[in-house]
Amino acid sequence: MLFSLGALFAFAAIFLWGGGDFLIQKTTRAIGDWETLFFIVIFGALILTPFVYPSLIGYLRHPLTLAALLVLSIFMFVCAILDFEALKKGKIAAIEPFLSLEIPVVAILSLFIINEALNSLELLVIIVLFIGLGLVSFRSEHFWKLRSLERGVMLAIVAAIIMGTASFLVGYTSRLTSPLIVNWFFNIMLTVYTLAYLLYKGKAHKMLKDAAKIPKLLLSTLVFDNLAWISYAFATILIPITIALTISESYIIVAVVLGLVVNKEKFGSHQKLGLLIAIPSAIALAILAS
Repeated sequence: MLFSLGALFAFAAIFLWGGGDFLIQKTTRAIGDWETLFFIVIFGALILTPFVYPSLIGYLRHPLTLAALLVLSIFMFVCAILDFEALKKGKIAAIEPFLSLEIPVVAILSLFIINEALNSLELLVIIVLFIGLGLVSFRSEHFWKLRSLERGVMLAIVAAIIMGTASFLVGYTSRLTSPLIVNWFFNIMLTVYTLAYLLYKGKAHKMLKDAAKIPKLLLSTLVFDNLAWISYAFATILIPITIALTISESYIIVAVVLGLVVNKEKFGSHQKLGLLIAIPSAIALAILAS
């Protein structure tokens, strides 16, 4: 085979995450970010329950495994809210490249915790990628002015750092348990977090009414996002976590192209140059990692 099974799962995540984030942007703008997250996680929890129930108790009896899953769920919750808010506020073509900042976060955690290291060529390509991301993030040539930042970019930067930790923990806990149990667990916990917030704010009834207006869009979002995380989790148990994430991170190409073509998002000349640098760099990282 040209690609290993783990690489194929990672490649599947590229298209699922790219399409998923494009759909998430539309869904959050239609019904809100907390509401979108609630539907995604409750859908994932319900669908996965029959598959994980037989072996669930055995895994959750281990205190360290349970603690790791709880930490993961907190990181997943925070990064999901920040990511959704960034996508709701900003251009998807500007937001998505910045989410690739999670690559060095995962690389650092993988290096110090499970001894996975990047070589010098991979590090060089990451630096080039960051240059491209820097160009994409500003809406004018006045790079030193903070107000020049595209809307949502600062949220995306913070989300990427937290998401990098969450992505590492998905791989790490998937090796302790299984990819399906990891996805089920953080979906259950995020369902509890989001439902508690929506009930507290009195938004539950309105959420259901708004969701009824976009059934096809909502269902597509739920399927794409959940399948993306499941594919990525399976990739991390078959190939090194850093490699799995690096390949999967190329989903920004899909999301950016969708933003430019479908949403007709406009970029300045320097931002287009940034994309021309960032996208090939992301592809190069995926090739090097594979």
